[in-house]
Amino acid sequence: MKKHSIWKVKTALKNNNQMTQNNFDIAIVGAGITGLSLAYFLKDTKKRIVLIEKSNALDNTTSKSTAKLSFVQQDIYQKLEKNFGYDISKLYFESQAYAISLMKKIIVENNISCDLEKSNSYLFSMEEENLKILQREKELLTCFGCKCKTAKNLEIPIPVKKAFYVEGNYTFNPVKYMQQITKIVAKKVTIYDNLMVEGIKRQDNYYLLKTKNGVINAKKVVVTNHYPFFIKPYFLPFKNYIKREYVNAAKYSHNENFNAINVDKNLCSIRFYKDYIIYVSNSHRLTNKLDIEKNYCKSRDDFYHFFKKMPEYSWVNQDLITNDYLPVIGEIEKNLYISTGYNAWGMTNGVLGSKIIADLLQNKKNVYASLVNPNRVSAGSILNSIVDALAYIHPYIAAPFYGKNIKVTEEDGVKYNVYEDENGKVHKVRRKCPHLKCNLLFNQEELTWDCPCHGSRFDLDGKLIEGPSKEDIN
Repeated sequence: MKKHSIWKVKTALKNNNQMTQNNFDIAIVGAGITGLSLAYFLKDTKKRIVLIEKSNALDNTTSKSTAKLSFVQQDIYQKLEKNFGYDISKLYFESQAYAISLMKKIIVENNISCDLEKSNSYLFSMEEENLKILQREKELLTCFGCKCKTAKNLEIPIPVKKAFYVEGNYTFNPVKYMQQITKIVAKKVTIYDNLMVEGIKRQDNYYLLKTKNGVINAKKVVVTNHYPFFIKPYFLPFKNYIKREYVNAAKYSHNENFNAINVDKNLCSIRFYKDYIIYVSNSHRLTNKLDIEKNYCKSRDDFYHFFKKMPEYSWVNQDLITNDYLPVIGEIEKNLYISTGYNAWGMTNGVLGSKIIADLLQNKKNVYASLVNPNRVSAGSILNSIVDALAYIHPYIAAPFYGKNIKVTEEDGVKYNVYEDENGKVHKVRRKCPHLKCNLLFNQEELTWDCPCHGSRFDLDGKLIEGPSKEDIN
């Protein structure tokens, strides 16, 4: 079994982190689907643009996605209706349909070969008690203009109480898309990868972006990485939480052309890719389930239970979930922009965010900009922020009790986690995450040190893999 995404490739995009120039009009931090799409929308503006990625862009958050382009997103529309009313719920639906059309246009106009495929989207419930939720989502989609068609089952061995599907959605290969859009963008945009932006500081009428190879100057900055950590103190940690999902894939004899997701608490998400079925399950708030090995095992047991075979690929994905269920996209202070908080729908919201910010940078009107304004305030968000703050207490206290296969030592008052690998090599790192000092967990599946508070991940020797930390452990 391969313990990485089915989309993973060995080659890097450019492997260029030597700064040949450092003065730009616009700096884009993060080369996932948002950053690359934004660079695409801006490439013909005659602005000096730099796109900066901390690692290999083909191995970032986008590459771990199941890559659905779908406006069928569990029970999102009734949640938004409850928080903001019917009109906002409908506007969000329209934004998702708009994002799908944008993505399709980019792919078709540039003849990008990324296995784009039209795919019916199913919404279903496996539990009798959630049929009212399913029905309300169907009613809202119908009011929005969708033709919802009833289905008896999914034609795969997933037990379904009730289901319906809509047309007009798509699936694709995210890494193939990134590979080819990069070639288009690179003709007019400077790209630095394997270069981390460690901090952003405003000075007069421009920003200074600190990196290990020097300082980049930019008049305007757009932060599109998964969890921006260097914008405003406490801007994000109490507006969202991290959700982790476990993804498994294997060749499957009954290849179908649809994608599906349920409205139940226990996530069940499916899509097909060529000869493979991709199944997502065991979703949870990062702070709640600290036994990483147990979580992996459950997801694989679920896969075997339904499909009678073990996964050939197995990986995790982490999503930023906002407290009011809307993305965070727009200007947070003068000439500093952000696009994040996609609530597990990064493909549509990533493209949406890139177009909104491209329009804002060019002083163009975008009807969806106010919907996702990052400085918005809502009653539901405030209440959920309190819940999130309390949730962080659990991992701070409980994480030390989940130290399987590691030892803890103390030197000069500092505690270290110690792991001896199968070759007898000893790996020793400080026990605390550099970000906000949460106790780290050992992920035996992927041999990483994981932060159960905000999702930072490090390799065995403490080198940063994924933020929001901007530092290695030691």
